[in-house]
Amino acid sequence: MASSILPFRVPVSLILFKTSNIIKNSIASKAFALIFGYSIYENMKKNFLLALVGITIGGIGFGLVTPVTVILLEKSGTPTAITGVLTTIGLLSILIFSPLTGSLITKFNVRKILLIGLLIWAFGALGHIYWYNLYLLFPLRFIMGIGGTFIFVSTEVIINTISTEKNRGKNIGLYVVLLSIGIATGTMLIWTIQIADWFPFVVSFAIMFIVLIIQFFYFEEIVITKEEEKSAPMKVFDMPPLSLISSFIYGFFESSIIVVLPIFGLRTLFTETDISIFMTSFVIGGIVILYFIGHLSDKMDKRKLILSIALILSVFILLPVFTHNFYLLIAIFLMIGGVIPSLYTLGLNFAVDKIRKDQIPKANGFYIMMYGAGTMTGPIIGSLMLELNKDYGYWVFSSIICLIFVSYFSFIKKRTVV
Repeated sequence: MASSILPFRVPVSLILFKTSNIIKNSIASKAFALIFGYSIYENMKKNFLLALVGITIGGIGFGLVTPVTVILLEKSGTPTAITGVLTTIGLLSILIFSPLTGSLITKFNVRKILLIGLLIWAFGALGHIYWYNLYLLFPLRFIMGIGGTFIFVSTEVIINTISTEKNRGKNIGLYVVLLSIGIATGTMLIWTIQIADWFPFVVSFAIMFIVLIIQFFYFEEIVITKEEEKSAPMKVFDMPPLSLISSFIYGFFESSIIVVLPIFGLRTLFTETDISIFMTSFVIGGIVILYFIGHLSDKMDKRKLILSIALILSVFILLPVFTHNFYLLIAIFLMIGGVIPSLYTLGLNFAVDKIRKDQIPKANGFYIMMYGAGTMTGPIIGSLMLELNKDYGYWVFSSIICLIFVSYFSFIKKRTVV
């Protein structure tokens, strides 16, 4: 029994078997069960646990490569426009390959696509040791985007396939929280650039390669039901519009606030340290608040919860217009950071509830495609709003976007079509 639950095999499983009864009854295990609603050893399936471990460790690599690349390009005098295009190229590959990944998973199975994604991303990170060669860096970023797409779509398919209606919300929330923790940890390793300009990329490669080895040896294939032959293949317009727009809005806000927040801080005479604290509170909000919103979605009407969250966001994202108090802004950005990611998790949960199980791979691909579209749009429109009104433009525009979203799906679209 222990060997089927624990994500390790002999000889490690032999050691863990003798201590499993003690661990199951430990205070830590009971505390985890109390907080998250289930016991690791009794209710978590091995593949689900492996998916969470993989995305957490892999998140460290995700959070390290891009910031280090940007820093190196900036120090070398590379024009900002080129740096921006490099980022966009990575997002472009997500936009293109997300809808295709679901079909690949259905055809070749999720394990193969996940392993291929990890392999592509790992060697892509290693290739960044030649960051100074822009002719290599451009195609490398595009290829890494493909690898990242395979990883994210595969992981979400695993979680959605294993989860039930009773725990899908908290499982997706836990996935995003652990990914955020991994990415935050990765950003904390930026200092390794001081050792050598190539060192962070080797670290990222090693981290992702470790995940690849773990998944290769311990991840067992999940049977993904193929789409029914009699029914037409799923298209993007078969997805619930509410979920697609939720994913787009999340991508828009996530990518734009990263650009806008530092500029807002400098223009309102805050120091670099103050801005760093604002950014940290934004990240912590996503870690602390998000999971509990996901847990709440398993008990509430998901449509109403999404619209309520968007309405709350419309209020909090407008507050920087009215106050420049340092401590109030910390609290405001903490709430914004917790609410924005929940649009993604709730929208995904809502979509999975509305489709057949055999459509999950394609649905996940379409969902991430909309996220990619949002991330490409966010920095452009965010910067434009700052140009129109350097103090309040972005915050007012963002609040209006949320209100339009809520109004449209509350009063125009009927429940049966969203």
